[in-house]
Amino acid sequence: MERRADTVLEQSEELKKLSGYFPKDRRLYAVGGCVRDALRGKPCYDIDLAGTSTPEQLIELLKNSEFKVCEASPRLGTMIIKGKYAYEYTTFRTDSYPSGSGIHTPTSVQFTEDIQADARRRDFKCNAVYYDIADDKIVDPLGGIADIEKSVLSTVVEPDTTLGQDGLRIMRMARFVSTLGYSVEERTLDSAKRLVSGLKDITVERIREELDKLLAGDNCYDALRLMNEIGALKIILPEVALNDNIPQKIEFHKYDVLEHTFKVVENCPPHVRLAGLFHDVGKGVCYKESGNTYLHNLVGAKITEEVLTRLKYPKKAIERTSRLVHEHMFDVNGNAREVKYRRFIAKNLDILDDLIALFKADCIGTGYLQDSRTVEKIGEVYRKMLNEKVALSISQLDINGKDLAELGFAGKEIGEALDRLWDLSLRGSVKNDKQSLIAIAKRMKKNTDRKKDK
Repeated sequence: MERRADTVLEQSEELKKLSGYFPKDRRLYAVGGCVRDALRGKPCYDIDLAGTSTPEQLIELLKNSEFKVCEASPRLGTMIIKGKYAYEYTTFRTDSYPSGSGIHTPTSVQFTEDIQADARRRDFKCNAVYYDIADDKIVDPLGGIADIEKSVLSTVVEPDTTLGQDGLRIMRMARFVSTLGYSVEERTLDSAKRLVSGLKDITVERIREELDKLLAGDNCYDALRLMNEIGALKIILPEVALNDNIPQKIEFHKYDVLEHTFKVVENCPPHVRLAGLFHDVGKGVCYKESGNTYLHNLVGAKITEEVLTRLKYPKKAIERTSRLVHEHMFDVNGNAREVKYRRFIAKNLDILDDLIALFKADCIGTGYLQDSRTVEKIGEVYRKMLNEKVALSISQLDINGKDLAELGFAGKEIGEALDRLWDLSLRGSVKNDKQSLIAIAKRMKKNTDRKKDK
């Protein structure tokens, strides 16, 4: 494995210049994921720095330079160095945690000049490899390069110590499985199973951040299975974990609900994977209550909203994901009439691409199907609507409330008439041009007035 890192660090020239301000007895190192990824031949632009200089010494070293130093968390020895790029710098340190607490932030820290001691306070050996920028050499205090070469995750010290100190490291472990494609060393895996309850001490914001990163990885399927195996899924997403071993009709599904869910997530594009994770979340509840999964999409949409609210997702993400879950069962057999498709397309135009992606992944996740008749039909009908220049929203109608008012419509009649005209346009029953719409509106007005006279 290549022992140099500068050739794949985008900021190498700036880092060399920065390191020149550090004396030989206080080297500047890149550390963590940037070095790990560089050694794997992957470019990395998010670079963490470390060294023996304290925050006060760092400020003094760079006070007359082109670099600016900003406080981040001086108590933890963490500062931000800003040049063309921004770097997080942390003084070598040792951390102390309350025994068995699982909390994420150390209660006390002590600065050190011992690189081995700094390495032992990190999480996994693959993340405890240092790059001496000035001398352009790799420093590997704990054998992290061997783990990188084997694509394996093992902890920097005894697994019970590392994972017991910080419960979030269990989520990070699963995330690295997803994003790096690494496996977990057996002792580390056993420890994670024993200490998984430490996740209960982690804030929902950090859980959400790690979940999002996990879902973005190429190996998210393996990571989700790992989360279920060690019991983490039951803690952070009990509503999803409830679907483990929930059976499905074998003629339609090769897997139980949870395995199917993981398969769907794997086959969704990254930005749709959250919806993939929740798309069948209502099945477990429905099955336990009634012995079937009828209307699980409606139940699931409500559960999705509740869970994502608990995890403090942005409101727009909650609404969008819940809608995808709600709509994912649309005409699964592809037998609905065209007019129903037209209304569905218009109603969901803003999420239509994501719905199609979810439909496709749902088919693949059955273990039997590769293609969706629903997706084919949506494409056919949508192209037809575009060729017909159908109004895909009321605002696209070539007639407006003012036009209707001039025809004698008033009050709520205007809104009702626009709704009716839009529905006729969607159906293809009237062309979306002003003359045709006004002709229909006039007939509607006559019928309304006739009913009033009776």
